Order: sequence, then C-alpha cells, then structure tokens
Amino acid sequence: MDPMPGAALAAPIRVRALSSTDEVDSLSGSDLSDLFNPFLGHFMREVLGGGGEVLVTGDGPNVTGILTFNAAERVASIFARERAVAEVLFSQREHLTVFSDFALSPGAETYQVYSTELPEWDGSHRFSHPVRAAVEADRVAILRFMQEMYGRVEESWLRSLPRPGEPCFLVEVEGRLAGVGWASVVNRNGRLHSLSVHPRYRRMHVGTDLWYARMLWTQQAGADRVLCEIADHNLASRAIATTGGMRPIGQIFHSRRP
Repeated sequence: MDPMPGAALAAPIRVRALSSTDEVDSLSGSDLSDLFNPFLGHFMREVLGGGGEVLVTGDGPNVTGILTFNAAERVASIFARERAVAEVLFSQREHLTVFSDFALSPGAETYQVYSTELPEWDGSHRFSHPVRAAVEADRVAILRFMQEMYGRVEESWLRSLPRPGEPCFLVEVEGRLAGVGWASVVNRNGRLHSLSVHPRYRRMHVGTDLWYARMLWTQQAGADRVLCEIADHNLASRAIATTGGMRPIGQIFHSRRP
C-alpha cells in the first residue's frame, strides 16, 4: 500500500564503523546517556586501541548511537537515546551480549547503576587485606586469573600494566591472587568496574577492600563523583556499595542475542 499523501517516510538509520582513535576526536559531543556521557570518548578509544570495533549511527560528526564491541569476549555496549537506534545497532552482530539503556532481548538482566559524590564521601575503612596497584610483572597472573573466571578474555586489554589513568588493584591471600578490580577517572568522573573475586576467597572481605581502595584512588585522582554497575542478583556487591555510601541513580540492561 502506498503511503498517505504527504506522509513522511522514516529516514533509514545509517551505521558506519570507526577505523581509528583519531576519528573519535572528530565526533561531536554526543548526549546519548544520562549515566555515561562523560565516558563515551574513553570507551571508544579503549575498544579501538584493544583491537575491538566501534559502530556509530548518524551523519558526519553528529552521532545518534554508539556500539562498542569486544570481539574476543563477544561483549558490546550500546549508547542511544532512541530505542529504534539501539535495536539497529543490536542487530549488527550475532552471538553477543549487550549492555544498554534498553532491554533488547527477552529476559534481559537488570543492572543498577550506583553513584556517590566524592567530596561528601567518608572513606574510612579498616582493611582486612593489603591492596596494591598491579604492575607489569602481574600481567600473566592476572590474565590466568581472568581466564579461569570467565574463559575468553581480551588479552590486549591487559597488554599494558599499569594502564594510564585506569589502574588495576589486586589482593593476594597466602601468595595467591584472590581478587582484582579496575578504576578510571575521565573528566573528573570516576568509575569502578570489572571486579572479580575468586570463589575460594569470597566472604573474606576481599571485594570490600578492593572497593574501598578503588574509591580512595578515584578521590585522590580528582574525581567529583564515582559510579559502578551491579547486577540485581549480586547481593554482596550491592551491600558493599550501599554500605559505602552509594545510592542507585539508574539502571541498564544486559541483553543476549542467541
């Protein structure tokens, strides 16, 4: 059936791939996420620098959507204001999991985003274990730890330790790596991510010590606020964050393509 006279046809959503980090700098400042706007450029550079892919929608420097894709781990993130844009980006790659503001598959898992203002944060904590920043000599041990925990791991992400502006913190118990976690600060915004504690050392305050150490680092690095994403089912991490002064400010969804 022909469209009604005068009816406007929806313009197709154009998708293109970025080939270098230089292209990230040419994009206009995009308002694509209430939660992660300050980190978008950082996310794109990190993924491209690690051999991943970045797809964007929109014309020229005006971006309406972003997909960052880690090919080794088959994990992507989508940032878009419109669901139609997010769905087009979601359709670009098969067999992957995606974090997004939209639930893009049946049974998508909910993650709460927690945050606190650092000038008001009380960082007092009695540590149960020594926590230190990882160095180059720790790279092989951390890689093996992550592979044991998750299977496939993007090795290029661990190529440089310490990572400038994004240190990894670790806890060792009796000479064994018990837990790791990363932190970053971008434009005075901090983020805690990729916390992993070996099952053997859970309920021993390893995660709590790593959480406080990373919070203190972001505070000392000049962040005004800090956020982290925690799955609804991860009751332990949610308790650590709320006890430490964080409050939920939004949510994202973890969707899966079959």
